[in-house]
Amino acid sequence: MGIIEKIIEELRRRGFRIRAVRDDSIKADLNRLRVKVWIAPNNYLPWWLNPLDMVEELELHDIDALFVVSERPYIISDYVLNNVSRVRYLFNKELNIKVYSINTNRLEEDLEDALNLALTNYYNKVKNVSLMGSPCPSCGSPMRLVYSSRYFSYRWRSWVNEYVEVCERCRVYIHRIELR
Repeated sequence: MGIIEKIIEELRRRGFRIRAVRDDSIKADLNRLRVKVWIAPNNYLPWWLNPLDMVEELELHDIDALFVVSERPYIISDYVLNNVSRVRYLFNKELNIKVYSINTNRLEEDLEDALNLALTNYYNKVKNVSLMGSPCPSCGSPMRLVYSSRYFSYRWRSWVNEYVEVCERCRVYIHRIELR
C-alpha cells in the first residue's frame, strides 16, 4: 500500500471526508476543519522566489492545517512557515494555517500525532459534543468537553477514546486519550 492510500485510510478512520486526491496531495474536511496533506518529493527542497507562488501552488488560501509528509519534513515545514511569515509582512495577507511535519519513516505514528494536535488546536471547528468535563487544572472551574471520538491507535496498538476539553475561563486545552 502506498503513502497516499495509507493517509487516506487513516483520515477516513478518523472521520474526515476526502475532498480531493492528487498525485502529491490530499484535501480533507472534518466538520469545519479543512486540511491538506502534501507529500513532498524525496530530497526535495522547495524554492519559490515569490512566496505568493507557494501559496498558489500549495493552495494555502482555503485550508486551516497543512501536513508536510517527507523524509525531511522539518526542513520543508520551516521553509513553508518562513514563506507564510513573508506573505504576512511583505504583502499584508493573513494566512491562518498551522503546519505539521510527518516523517515517511514513521508515517502512521506521526500522522496520528499531527491529527491529534490539529484537533486540539482547532477544537472550535471540529466540535461534535458539548458536555461538562473534568475540573480545570489551572483555575478549578468545570471544563467543557468539545470533541470525542474512538479510533485504533498505531502508537498504542489498541483502541482509544479521544477527548478534547477546554476551559472557557482561562483557555486551557486538554487532549486526552484513554486506552480501551
